[in-house]
Amino acid sequence: MIIIRPLKGTAINHNLTSHSITPIMTTQQPDYSVNLNVQTKFIFSTSGSASSILKHNDSIRKLGLNLVYFTIADEVTPEGYAALLRSPIARGAAVTGRGGLKSTIIPFLDEVEPLALKTLAVNTIVNNNGKIYGYNSDAIGLKTALTKGIEASGLDIQSAVIYGNGGVSGVAFHVLLELGIRVTMVGRNPDRVQQKKKELGIEHIAHFNGPYDLVVDATPISSDPDFLNAPGLAGLLDGCKMVFCHNMPEKDNKTNYLEQYCEENKLYFIPGKWMYNAQLAKQYRLLFEGYLKPDGSPISEQDVLETWKVGK
Repeated sequence: MIIIRPLKGTAINHNLTSHSITPIMTTQQPDYSVNLNVQTKFIFSTSGSASSILKHNDSIRKLGLNLVYFTIADEVTPEGYAALLRSPIARGAAVTGRGGLKSTIIPFLDEVEPLALKTLAVNTIVNNNGKIYGYNSDAIGLKTALTKGIEASGLDIQSAVIYGNGGVSGVAFHVLLELGIRVTMVGRNPDRVQQKKKELGIEHIAHFNGPYDLVVDATPISSDPDFLNAPGLAGLLDGCKMVFCHNMPEKDNKTNYLEQYCEENKLYFIPGKWMYNAQLAKQYRLLFEGYLKPDGSPISEQDVLETWKVGK
């Protein structure tokens, strides 16, 4: 059994026997324990979110699977993360956009699906017999979120601007074009934005000026109370009808200042959790492929939705 207390650790005790390893980290947080055996596989994540350890392991446990979820708070290199995920203890991983990892890890994977190559964004990696495969479940998540928001709001969305050049920006460009929405991309660093366009092969698509109906924030800036000081962002928000925010500081009980701004200025706000919920269902369907519930039945996408209480 491993006992996890997921925040500040001070003392670590390793109790080693011929049958088990029990690391115990002393913190101010309640214990979280999982049972391990030689068949246990790990699902890793680079989110660094302490709350994720409890949420994901609780859900995996309810499904009766011999899997353990663990998130890494430290920065990782793409080569190092790929090596970890190719190891025998790994089933796979979630990849966040921190440090551009969704794109930089691609050369270190054995195979990558066409959508992930097109958008230059891998957010799900699966280890099958020592080979690691890259997928993108963000696209279905974002398309679901935007479609839901546009239909619920009744707004006519004809144009959009993506603010930022991280891993989700390529996904957003692809999805918006697929939805028939005219789109352009800007950011705090124009040179990086131009480089991103070249990498995505969209530099030939002409930029156009706003106002824009929809602003897609593809940065983590919404957790900053001074987010309006970000170069160019205030001008994009002025005159728009709708805002999508990819960042979810509320997951860790932090304030989403962009959401507050939208409420105060009567802008329709699409929360990142709408995207997260839909992409999570696809992500775990990939990670759980070949696994069975205790009754011998396969795990469906509906099982994931219900177990993770998605949408609630």
